[in-house]
Amino acid sequence: MKFRFVYPVLAIVGLTLIFMGNKTDAANFTDQLQLFQASIAKLNGKVTEWSLYTREPLRAPSEPEWAEKVQTLQDTFPEMHWSVKKDRHVKVLTGKLEKSHYVETVKLMSTLSNAENGSYIIYEVNGKGWDRAQMRKVNQLVSARTRALFTKKPMVFSCIKGEFSDKMDYVLLREKKEQLLKRLDAQEIETMEEKNFYAVSGYSPKFSENIHAKNRKMNVQIGLRDSGLGGKTTVVIGTPIITIEY
Repeated sequence: MKFRFVYPVLAIVGLTLIFMGNKTDAANFTDQLQLFQASIAKLNGKVTEWSLYTREPLRAPSEPEWAEKVQTLQDTFPEMHWSVKKDRHVKVLTGKLEKSHYVETVKLMSTLSNAENGSYIIYEVNGKGWDRAQMRKVNQLVSARTRALFTKKPMVFSCIKGEFSDKMDYVLLREKKEQLLKRLDAQEIETMEEKNFYAVSGYSPKFSENIHAKNRKMNVQIGLRDSGLGGKTTVVIGTPIITIEY
């Protein structure tokens, strides 16, 4: 079973609060990923994947405005493969570009129901493993993409996934959680515990973005799970929340 720790937090803070908080320069997003990677490596783990997610709300477009926006995006990013999906509730234009080290996705999404009429430009880039030189290139890429897509500096959701080769019981999971909090200079705010699963929300001065949960600021989440497959333990770290399933 896969878990996405964002779901319990969304129940607390609400979807509308997720994009509140201090904005960060997207050109520096790899600094956060680098800190996550170094923290995992220090504890003898390795990174298996990473992700950046961000979006900007738009005024709900009319049909002519939607068509114009679609054309503008396709003209701006002609190297992407574009597709459109539409049903009674939502219409989504998706552009995707796959490279050897990462995949980029751009979406124009509009809801069609009377109860909720909202539109967003969404940008996501994710990749496998960890290559420092490639991440420098991705850093420049994201900076250019967000300048082209957004009118303001967006909140950046950075997330990394890794694994430890050893199988861990509850006590060891808790110990790893404490070590990661220390590496990130984070204060524990809220914890979820199961037999083979440990997840924590915290606050660290190292990260500028934040959201509010139970009247307290939080900006980092850590999840640890004993997969039970091959004796490995999965770790996921995200700021301000986890956005990778595990």
